[in-house]
Amino acid sequence: MRHVISVVGSEAQRAATLPDVRLRNDESLRRSIWFACGNQEKPGELLDDTRSMALRLLRAPLLAYQFYLLVQNTKLWSGKRPLIIIRGCSLSSRVAAYAARWGGGDVVMPRVSDKPILEPTRYLLLPDGSLELRDG
Repeated sequence: MRHVISVVGSEAQRAATLPDVRLRNDESLRRSIWFACGNQEKPGELLDDTRSMALRLLRAPLLAYQFYLLVQNTKLWSGKRPLIIIRGCSLSSRVAAYAARWGGGDVVMPRVSDKPILEPTRYLLLPDGSLELRDG
C-alpha cells in the first residue's frame, strides 16, 4: 500500500477537487490531506491566506517541521516513500515540497505547462492520473 498526502495551503485549493492518482499494477492507495495550518482537525487560516508576510514567515518553519515529521513517520510506518501531491508554487507548496524531500517522501506535481516545476519534484502527475518520472 502506498500513502498519498495532498497538500492544501489556501482556501482555493481546499475548494478544488483533489487530483486522482493511479499507480501501476493496481497498487492500493491510502489518501490523506495535510492542511498548512496549526490544527489539522480544525483547519483555520491557511498559510497562503495569511495577510501578514511577517506572520507567514514566522509560521513557515514550524509547519515545515510538522510536515517533515508526518512524512518521516508515514515512511517508517508504511515501509514505502509516501507520495506528496503539491499544486502550484505558493509558499505552502514550497514548504511542503522541501520538508517532504527531507522526510523521505516523493514530491508529485501536476503537469501544467504555464507553471514552473519546483526543484524537489520527483514525479509529474499526468492528466490520466498516472505518474511520470521527471527528467532532470
